[in-house]
Amino acid sequence: MINVMIVDDRPLFREYLRTKFDWEKYGFSICSEAKNGVEALERAKESPPDVLLTDINMPLMNGLELSETLIQEYPDMGVVLITAHSEFEYAKKALEIGVCNYIVKPFEKEELILTLLKLKDNINKSNEESIQRKGKEKDLLELLIQ
Repeated sequence: MINVMIVDDRPLFREYLRTKFDWEKYGFSICSEAKNGVEALERAKESPPDVLLTDINMPLMNGLELSETLIQEYPDMGVVLITAHSEFEYAKKALEIGVCNYIVKPFEKEELILTLLKLKDNINKSNEESIQRKGKEKDLLELLIQ
């Protein structure tokens, strides 16, 4: 399962994301939720998600700051901004820090599902490459030991 964290200051939107999608059907699991970036950082330390779904405008720490911090700490994490703000500066900053996608509210359910499935494929490919790399390193180490 791919672990997903939902971060939004509006409880109704967090509930919508949590309940309106059949997460398990697509191979995802909601591992945590947070109402702002500070709370999200704490939860990510407890259980780092594979995917972060976050709003931009939130109290204490906005979604861009959160995304930048988490991407630095967990470079393989996929980040999707889901926001009502379609301003160019936000989108530009999102690209600069490595956000995977920028979805503007309101959005079609299928748009988010397609985004998540692409992220899942990327995460699975990255995991497979990591396993292959570790296998090659192990083989090389065994050769060196012999």
